[in-house]
Amino acid sequence: MIFTNALPGQTFTLSGSAAEGFTTMYGIPAAMLGEESERLMALGHITDRAVLAVTTAYHRRVWGQRILPNRQLTDLLTTGTRRIAITVSKASERDDCAWHFDEADFDDPTAQAATIINVEWLAREDVTVQSDCPACGRASRSTSSSTGPGRAGWGRYHRCRYCDHKWPTAPEYRPSLLKRRRFKLPRRDGCFACDCVPEFPCTAGCAVWRNPLIRQPLCFTCREQLTDDTWRQMAAAAYGTATTYDDLDNQRDRWLYGEALRGIPPTKAAQTWQHRLTLTALRADPCPQPVAV
Repeated sequence: MIFTNALPGQTFTLSGSAAEGFTTMYGIPAAMLGEESERLMALGHITDRAVLAVTTAYHRRVWGQRILPNRQLTDLLTTGTRRIAITVSKASERDDCAWHFDEADFDDPTAQAATIINVEWLAREDVTVQSDCPACGRASRSTSSSTGPGRAGWGRYHRCRYCDHKWPTAPEYRPSLLKRRRFKLPRRDGCFACDCVPEFPCTAGCAVWRNPLIRQPLCFTCREQLTDDTWRQMAAAAYGTATTYDDLDNQRDRWLYGEALRGIPPTKAAQTWQHRLTLTALRADPCPQPVAV
């Protein structure tokens, strides 16, 4: 027997969008599976076209990501998709999940059809607020996590599909009920502007020492990218002055450094950054307030 209101451990049927954890795209309920969200489950045996549509729509709508064309996407239908029968049981109240499933025989009267899609190796780009390329002026919404000049560690970057220029994203202003922890820089003996550390120099023979102009450690390679006068202007624009490992400060430092490499004065770059934050806040707000003229 199949129980629609099952007790913990009993079998029941996942019924469309009413099932906990499912989001409906193109009329097809789908939910992520696995500790690393490496699989996508769709209810029913769906067509190949629906597999691509649901996978793309789920990443865009739920995760705010864009799927990039790559070999894994090409192989998704041939090796990454399975159409199986499953039995679903209700989890206990102490369990992190609302339900569990097991693969079953197709002739099992308690089984239902499901399509399992392996999305672990798909290449993804985030979809964020539109930003204009500072090099050619073309608009971009897609971002990827990458490293870049101006600040050690990883950050989110736009990459222009026309001129291939890369620039840091401006953080979106979204309400959050979570208290975010603040982290200090991971390596005090590493370069502030890149990933150069004593045991793994960025170039052969590169060394790190404190730059008195910005009061932060810089390696020889990064310091030589800009003149002393530019470094003084960077310091005057508050480059490297943040005391916490904050995303907004990180992206601003990366922006100032990247623009300085392009010959943009740090004062002008700082003004442009503030303008970008204002535009980003307006574009991210679903109900913007009228601006007084």
